[in-house]
Amino acid sequence: MKKMNGFTLIEVIISAAILFSAVLTLVPILSIMQTEREVLSTRRLIANDLHDSLQPFLWEEKDKQEVNYTKVIANSHVKYSFQVLSKYVKGCAQWENAKKRKEKFCLYGQPT
Repeated sequence: MKKMNGFTLIEVIISAAILFSAVLTLVPILSIMQTEREVLSTRRLIANDLHDSLQPFLWEEKDKQEVNYTKVIANSHVKYSFQVLSKYVKGCAQWENAKKRKEKFCLYGQPT
Protein backbone atom coordinates (compact mmCIF):
# COMPACT_ATOMS: atom_id res chain seq x y z
CA MET A 1 0.00 0.00 0.00
CA LYS A 2 0.97 3.52 -0.66
CA LYS A 3 1.51 5.95 2.15
CA MET A 4 -1.24 8.65 2.07
CA ASN A 5 -0.12 11.76 3.96
CA GLY A 6 -2.21 14.93 4.08
CA PHE A 7 -5.76 15.84 3.22
CA THR A 8 -7.68 14.53 0.32
CA LEU A 9 -9.73 16.85 -1.84
CA ILE A 10 -13.04 15.62 -0.43
CA GLU A 11 -11.94 16.40 3.14
CA VAL A 12 -11.03 19.95 2.12
CA ILE A 13 -14.39 20.47 0.41
CA ILE A 14 -16.33 19.15 3.41
CA SER A 15 -14.41 21.29 5.91
CA ALA A 16 -14.84 24.39 3.70
CA ALA A 17 -18.59 23.71 3.45
CA ILE A 18 -18.87 23.42 7.24
CA LEU A 19 -16.90 26.64 7.70
CA PHE A 20 -18.96 28.58 5.14
CA SER A 21 -22.26 27.37 6.58
CA ALA A 22 -21.16 28.48 10.06
CA VAL A 23 -20.15 31.91 8.74
CA LEU A 24 -23.36 32.29 6.74
CA THR A 25 -25.36 31.51 9.87
CA LEU A 26 -23.46 33.69 12.34
CA VAL A 27 -23.11 36.91 10.31
CA PRO A 28 -26.88 37.63 10.02
CA ILE A 29 -27.43 36.70 13.66
CA LEU A 30 -24.71 39.12 14.78
CA SER A 31 -26.14 41.85 12.56
CA ILE A 32 -29.63 41.41 14.04
CA MET A 33 -28.20 41.42 17.56
CA GLN A 34 -26.32 44.66 16.89
CA THR A 35 -29.48 46.36 15.57
CA GLU A 36 -31.54 45.18 18.55
CA ARG A 37 -28.84 46.38 20.95
CA GLU A 38 -28.97 49.82 19.33
CA VAL A 39 -32.79 49.91 19.52
CA LEU A 40 -32.82 48.98 23.21
CA SER A 41 -30.02 51.39 24.09
CA THR A 42 -31.81 54.28 22.38
CA ARG A 43 -35.09 53.35 24.06
CA ARG A 44 -33.40 53.36 27.47
CA LEU A 45 -31.72 56.74 26.86
CA ILE A 46 -34.99 58.31 25.72
CA ALA A 47 -36.93 56.87 28.67
CA ASN A 48 -34.37 58.29 31.11
CA ASP A 49 -34.42 61.69 29.41
CA LEU A 50 -38.24 61.71 29.37
CA HIS A 51 -38.24 61.00 33.10
CA ASP A 52 -35.81 63.86 33.72
CA SER A 53 -37.82 66.21 31.48
CA LEU A 54 -41.07 65.35 33.27
CA GLN A 55 -39.74 66.33 36.71
CA PRO A 56 -40.08 70.15 36.31
CA PHE A 57 -43.74 69.68 35.37
CA LEU A 58 -44.32 67.71 38.56
CA TRP A 59 -42.38 69.92 40.98
CA GLU A 60 -43.05 73.41 39.66
CA GLU A 61 -46.35 75.22 39.26
CA LYS A 62 -46.93 75.71 35.55
CA ASP A 63 -50.00 77.15 33.87
CA LYS A 64 -49.23 75.61 30.49
CA GLN A 65 -51.63 72.92 29.40
CA GLU A 66 -49.43 71.44 26.67
CA VAL A 67 -45.74 71.71 25.79
CA ASN A 68 -44.10 70.24 22.67
CA TYR A 69 -40.47 70.27 21.57
CA THR A 70 -37.93 68.19 19.66
CA LYS A 71 -34.53 67.00 20.84
CA VAL A 72 -31.77 64.85 19.29
CA ILE A 73 -30.77 61.83 21.37
CA ALA A 74 -28.46 59.11 20.04
CA ASN A 75 -28.82 60.36 16.44
CA SER A 76 -32.63 60.17 16.69
CA HIS A 77 -34.96 63.15 16.51
CA VAL A 78 -37.23 62.71 19.51
CA LYS A 79 -40.49 64.63 19.73
CA TYR A 80 -41.55 65.33 23.32
CA SER A 81 -45.06 66.31 24.34
CA PHE A 82 -46.34 67.07 27.83
CA GLN A 83 -50.02 67.44 28.75
CA VAL A 84 -51.64 68.33 32.02
CA LEU A 85 -54.57 65.96 32.53
CA SER A 86 -57.08 66.17 35.38
CA LYS A 87 -54.85 64.69 38.11
CA TYR A 88 -51.75 63.69 36.17
CA VAL A 89 -49.13 65.04 33.85
CA LYS A 90 -48.56 62.90 30.78
CA GLY A 91 -45.19 63.03 29.06
CA CYS A 92 -44.63 61.20 25.77
CA ALA A 93 -41.66 60.75 23.47
CA GLN A 94 -41.93 59.69 19.81
CA TRP A 95 -39.04 58.72 17.55
CA GLU A 96 -37.99 56.44 14.70
CA ASN A 97 -35.74 53.61 15.86
CA ALA A 98 -32.80 51.94 14.09
CA LYS A 99 -35.19 49.54 12.36
CA LYS A 100 -37.03 52.55 10.83
CA ARG A 101 -40.12 51.90 12.98
CA LYS A 102 -42.00 54.56 14.91
CA GLU A 103 -41.87 54.19 18.67
CA LYS A 104 -43.76 55.99 21.41
CA PHE A 105 -43.07 55.91 25.13
CA CYS A 106 -45.21 57.69 27.73
CA LEU A 107 -44.81 58.36 31.44
CA TYR A 108 -47.41 59.68 33.87
CA GLY A 109 -46.75 61.65 37.02
CA GLN A 110 -48.80 63.22 39.76
CA PRO A 111 -47.88 66.83 40.57
CA THR A 112 -47.17 67.68 44.19
